[in-house]
Amino acid sequence: MSVATLSTRGQIVIPAEVRAATGWAAGDRVAMTVTDDGQEIRLRKQESLDDMSERLSRYVRPGTPPLADVHGFYEQREPRV
Repeated sequence: MSVATLSTRGQIVIPAEVRAATGWAAGDRVAMTVTDDGQEIRLRKQESLDDMSERLSRYVRPGTPPLADVHGFYEQREPRV
């Protein structure tokens, strides 16, 4: 287990071995959630829009135009049975 110290400005340094294990680097965005009991903070790397777009693009058929009008999409689509 790695231990870090909270600074007077509320900052912590993520130890090098943790950064190496996660592949995190300077400039990466980190999302934080606090457990219900307030005793644990969970960190995860925040995915960039480019990464998310690339990951989700495999679920979109080639040639599909971008969705610009969500309301129009729902009005024209066939109802599910």
